Amino acid sequence: MKTQVIIVFFILTAVGSVAMGGENTNPPAFPETPVAFMGDWVGTWEVGEEKHPEIAAQVIAQGSDEYQIILVSKLYVRTPPILTITAKVIDGSLGFDDGFFWGEITGDTFVGGKRDEDSSAFQMKPFTLQSPSLGAKPPWNAIVLFDGSNFTQWKRFPRGAFWNILETGILQANPKLGAIETNRKFKDCKLHLEFRTPYLPEARGQNRGNSGVFVQDYYEVQILDSYGLQGYWNECGAIYRISAPYVNMCLPPLQWQTYDIEFRAARFDRRGKLKENARMTVIHNGVVVQKDQKILHGTSGDAKSPPVSPIKTPEPLHLQAHGNCVQFRNIWIRDLTNNGVKRKHQLYSKR
Repeated sequence: MKTQVIIVFFILTAVGSVAMGGENTNPPAFPETPVAFMGDWVGTWEVGEEKHPEIAAQVIAQGSDEYQIILVSKLYVRTPPILTITAKVIDGSLGFDDGFFWGEITGDTFVGGKRDEDSSAFQMKPFTLQSPSLGAKPPWNAIVLFDGSNFTQWKRFPRGAFWNILETGILQANPKLGAIETNRKFKDCKLHLEFRTPYLPEARGQNRGNSGVFVQDYYEVQILDSYGLQGYWNECGAIYRISAPYVNMCLPPLQWQTYDIEFRAARFDRRGKLKENARMTVIHNGVVVQKDQKILHGTSGDAKSPPVSPIKTPEPLHLQAHGNCVQFRNIWIRDLTNNGVKRKHQLYSKR
């Protein structure tokens, strides 16, 4: 009997270990050393001794020593690119030449120019944008949903196993499992969370750092490695299938990013008839990308299914597992529905 108890103990311990963590270190998609060339670059054009307005670039890893380089007049604005071109690593440098533009990155210097203007050249250096709310501490009336230590605010959904908590106190989505959702339910709320997408240079589109945060269980703000992309309705900062972000504020993979979301649930009369649709403001890395956006319906779990009707009841917050090991930390929420204070509707957009 004693032997059987010991065996059962070890089985339960093993199962518990898998449920609470499984792998407790970063997977290969989160390398500790920086990825060469990848990321933002800023600098200026020079013509002789004259310095022209700034020039910038986003360098996106594509796998097989190839990178996509997008030259722009300024980072994180919706303007047409100056040039979009694929560059190849040769002898430790990343270079391109299309007969009109040329460029080369060696170490921390990006130089280039126009072939038909010998005196015209640019020079750029690496640039790292950091969200002003990164590491923000929860206010006194916030509910801390994840501080790096445990799952006490969450429950298993739908397959009966948790995600992984790494040794560094990071919550990592387990792509073999489903979503996780909070024990508590919410309607009106303010949410802060920090996330980072994995380094998957060979992946494309929705297979590259896919996840999502669902407010009131059905209104999804998309998480995706859409660094350098157009910023469509299914990319980072979008209210999924409803509203594209004003500007693509997605940072390069491996870099921590922030969402600060204020949500106002739909309003109904006493008979349950819709009076007012839900609204949401989303601040992505310190920039408003959705401002008091009206949300006519919820996100369907299946893209082929009809849209979800406006939600009437308080529902959990849930984080999506969509095939990638997206990581999270510093998650907290303020419940604006049950705080006992009647106040006028005020969104982050008024900051």
